Amino acid sequence: MDSNNKQEILDALFESEAQKKAIVEGFNGILILFGRDMKAQWINKETHKRYPDALGKSCHEIFCSKSEKCSHCAFQRCLTSGAIERTTQRTGIFGADGDETVFDITASPVKDRYGKVCAIIGIAQNVTEQYRLERQLRHTQKMEAIGTLAGGVAHDFNNVLTPIMGYTEIIRLKMKQDGFGDQAVYDYLEEILKAAKRAKSLVEQVLTFSRSIEKKEVLLYVHPIVKEVMKLMRSTLPSTIVISEEIDEHCGRVFIDPVQIHQVLINLCTNAAHAMAGRHGMLKVRLGLAAPSGDGRDWLELSVADTGTGIEEKMLDRIFEPYFTTKEKTSGTGMGLAMVHGIVSRQGGFIKVESEIGKGSIFRVFLPVAQKETAIEQIVSLGDLKSGSGNILLVDDEEQVVQVTGEILQSLGYTVVGKTSPREAIELFATDPFRFDLLITDLTMAELTGLELSEKVKVYRPDIPIVLITGYSDQVSKDAAFEAGINEYCMKPISMRELSNIVGKFLG
Repeated sequence: MDSNNKQEILDALFESEAQKKAIVEGFNGILILFGRDMKAQWINKETHKRYPDALGKSCHEIFCSKSEKCSHCAFQRCLTSGAIERTTQRTGIFGADGDETVFDITASPVKDRYGKVCAIIGIAQNVTEQYRLERQLRHTQKMEAIGTLAGGVAHDFNNVLTPIMGYTEIIRLKMKQDGFGDQAVYDYLEEILKAAKRAKSLVEQVLTFSRSIEKKEVLLYVHPIVKEVMKLMRSTLPSTIVISEEIDEHCGRVFIDPVQIHQVLINLCTNAAHAMAGRHGMLKVRLGLAAPSGDGRDWLELSVADTGTGIEEKMLDRIFEPYFTTKEKTSGTGMGLAMVHGIVSRQGGFIKVESEIGKGSIFRVFLPVAQKETAIEQIVSLGDLKSGSGNILLVDDEEQVVQVTGEILQSLGYTVVGKTSPREAIELFATDPFRFDLLITDLTMAELTGLELSEKVKVYRPDIPIVLITGYSDQVSKDAAFEAGINEYCMKPISMRELSNIVGKFLG
């Protein structure tokens, strides 16, 4: 072989090595060469950027930040089997921002001329975004399942609550009318009614959480809700957490859904309790007026402070992101603070957070106080029960609901014909369409829905007013009901005062 041929061969080898090196160095994933001792012998540039001290480290130190070997180590399996192995367990490397990067890892064997594994090439692909999307999809599917279940439970539960609330109010009214003076009995009835209303509120919270109920924004004082939540917290939180409250009952009103303000406080208190889990601590809730922006406007400030573990400063900008959580996987979904932020933002408010590691955190929620002019326009009169006269056709496939609602309406002066069968109701209506002045119907019934019933009734009499009452609003929204010709739309269980006001619009 002459010198020219030798030079050509050397040039070709050099070019081949240069190409291989360029390919390896240009790979934008993590690439590591491990020896049989599982120590990193060589790393590419991307690995050096992410883990500059990787050389000489073991695979579990690099990928798992652990001093002990992983139970399902792909590299150990590769060394034993002599075949390509992929880990089914995703592991994370924490970056400078404190966020976890998730990798899928492949271990490929390098064999000597005798077929023995002498080294292992480890390739790690960043699948963080895919992992996040998969987790979000699973959560969405779970929420859909919860929503479906919540809707079914709510419908049945509200049908149970309707006679409890209804008969309690009827007894209370009859006691007042008959001059029955036993205050203790009256107080017992009040407690039953309060418990039923709390149960109704609980159902609304479940439906709101599953997005199966429309918001009912009203002008309200927040302090009764704060006191109710604090009572709940005292009965549910461990005795190691001392609870204190500082409530200004004259700090003005805000325009918001009461269920949502309940959610805001519940989530903030729960978050604080988790921060103090397994230790003694203090939870302090404060409600008062504030002027945080210096613009002359009055703001309602609701603050929740804890003496928990605190939040790292670099995490503060991310705590309101959906699915972001610093808790253990079994301790939370990462949705609580995101829900709080969403509710507050939609009301024109904002949140300030202060935290110190080892000392605790304080979340300060600011909501705009309603102006006096707005208050005059929005306050609903709570005067005496509205009585009236007229004939009402009442349709619900629950016998108890028909009975109690019918008795309430009769006590208000109306004549009521109740039916548990929508088809029988249509047959009755068809015989004399002008006999009735108002139709009140349930939405969800076995034979026909309330909308289907209303459509058939309007064939005989297009001008009859119709009130649709439902225990579960996911099937039809208020706007859709109005477009279908419904005149009034409300949720079960409905109080005597609400029912008297609604019917009074048409027959009072």
